[in-house]
Amino acid sequence: MSAALLLAWSLEGVPRLLELRSERVAGRPALVVVASAALGGASVRREGPELVVSLAATAPASLGAPAVSAPLEALRIERTPLGVQLRIRVAPTVPYDLRREVDRVVLLFGTGTTEVVPASSADLYRALFPPTEATEPGDARAPAGEGFPGGVPPVPSPEEQKTSGLSLGSLTIRPAATLAYVDADVSLLDTPVPARDRYAEARPSVGIEAPLGNGSLRLGYEARIRRFSSFSRVNQPAHEANASLEYPTGPFITLRGQGHFARGLLEAAQVDPGGEYFFQLGRFTRWQYGGSLRFNPEGRVGLDVGGTVDKVNVEQGAAFFDYERRNVTGALGLEIGPSRRASVVYSLEQVPASPERPESESRVHSVFVAVDGEILPLLSGRASAGYTLRNSPRAAPPGRHFRGLTFGADLKRDFGRSANIIVAANRSTELSAFEQNAFYVTTSAQVSLTAPLPWSLSFTAGGGYHVNSYPITASALGVPRRDVIVDWLAGLGRSITRWAFVRADYRRDRRDSNLDFFDQRTHSLYVELGLGFFAAAPRR
Repeated sequence: MSAALLLAWSLEGVPRLLELRSERVAGRPALVVVASAALGGASVRREGPELVVSLAATAPASLGAPAVSAPLEALRIERTPLGVQLRIRVAPTVPYDLRREVDRVVLLFGTGTTEVVPASSADLYRALFPPTEATEPGDARAPAGEGFPGGVPPVPSPEEQKTSGLSLGSLTIRPAATLAYVDADVSLLDTPVPARDRYAEARPSVGIEAPLGNGSLRLGYEARIRRFSSFSRVNQPAHEANASLEYPTGPFITLRGQGHFARGLLEAAQVDPGGEYFFQLGRFTRWQYGGSLRFNPEGRVGLDVGGTVDKVNVEQGAAFFDYERRNVTGALGLEIGPSRRASVVYSLEQVPASPERPESESRVHSVFVAVDGEILPLLSGRASAGYTLRNSPRAAPPGRHFRGLTFGADLKRDFGRSANIIVAANRSTELSAFEQNAFYVTTSAQVSLTAPLPWSLSFTAGGGYHVNSYPITASALGVPRRDVIVDWLAGLGRSITRWAFVRADYRRDRRDSNLDFFDQRTHSLYVELGLGFFAAAPRR
């Protein structure tokens, strides 16, 4: 896979840099790069006192570095076999924001307002209701810490994190809030028959960034406060907190740490990302923490090792159980472009026997190949494929082993500034609470299209197909259980100022099982107002 992508990139017409300017954009100091064609590979990282912008392009000898003004101290151009690097000397406390505009790249410095783009409805519903998406080792959509080289997800790229905010000394603080009206079917009862509910929701959130020497610390918190629901349990608040630390300890070694906490009710994907747990919901608490080490000597090859612990507790009476997962991962990575990386990954996961469900005891070995970053011009994300061996010694004999292909993909293709298509796919094994099964196999595909409309509207539409298959014969059927879930969604959004947006989304889900008891039809209508304070409104 890596060789094929490298060959494809080498056969593409490599863009040529036409112009490099130092100017002010939206009142902020900026560097503007203009190329002869689409600039697919563009990334930024910090190396000591310098920011390094890597571009998959060539630069003529006549292209020189322009004079820069404060807060920038110096700028130089380096031409390498893999492209062009812009090395910018600037203090670590200066925030920055990388914007890609097809054939232009703009790097802005300092604080300022950022135009708000309405959120994706696919992401909105993933956080609100028991979803039908799933994850697998190596899938970029996995919850924080799952399946990444080193056992914890990589720290988000600077262009994703270094946006405007309120600066207090070396701290950058980004408070925000979302207000919403929800009309949806919820599945809190003892059967899959949904109950219609309407409620108001407020989601205050805050993000904090702080430099630590040459490293960085990022903290985030979000609460979901729901009122006026017909169910008292829905009116209880939900919480989510995240922390990540990246700290270089030398020229070749970087230490990383990651923590995740969640407590809620409707956010069932935190408990079971495959979607078996979709009714008889109970409040849960999830703690996940881990660390990794990256050894990356000068050159294109690096090594990641690390591990995570993931603990989930669900209240008694819910249709799922408490469990713990321990994961150790090692990955050998190869840089195959300025912002493209291929990895060969081995993952070992252990699930100790749960007192509530001894059948869950498992040991999972996975080997897979992954490619992430700017895979092709304007196509970014992560794709992986490999082989998984799962052993569950306490399950019934037909369901003690799984051997087979697993894969994951989360890819985004941009079309201009405001249009994109997102494609996600997954095949994995997940813990099961159904009869004597230790696990089930989940396979899914999802697509979402966002496009601009007249009057500054943004339109989103998408759908998905999802299958959950069980290895052990169901007692009421004589054959194993199999669920097929189909969903579609559509939404409209509009920015109303540079710091706020409104949008409305509608979604339908249909679950058909060969066990009629699990059949379900649901709908969801979501209307929201997003507000940002000193920064863009939050995206979900």
